[in-house]
Amino acid sequence: MTRGTWALAALVVLAACKGPAQKAGEEKDKQAAATAGVAYDGSGPNEAIGRRQDQAADAAHDAGEANARALRREGDAVRDRAKVNAERLEQQAKAIRRAADDQADALDTRAKQAAATKP
Repeated sequence: MTRGTWALAALVVLAACKGPAQKAGEEKDKQAAATAGVAYDGSGPNEAIGRRQDQAADAAHDAGEANARALRREGDAVRDRAKVNAERLEQQAKAIRRAADDQADALDTRAKQAAATKP
């Protein structure tokens, strides 16, 4: 099976499942039908309301997961920027050390020349 086929199959299975609010609504509808003395036909207003509540809860959960993924990506971007900045600073530090070494070497050379000069 391809990924798309698996995804479609999973979607069909999930759509067939009743959520907790829908199940509770179905029970209310069954009780209302029994109280009214009529046969329960398998659907009712409380079940429909429950289904919508379950869908809203699922959508909120999905939105929370999407938000979490976005936050993780943002965190990764912050880490990547920090790595780039750290590398840049390390290169600057190396250049500063090289310049300091060159300047110190030049001063050492001048000091040797000054010491070698006789009055």
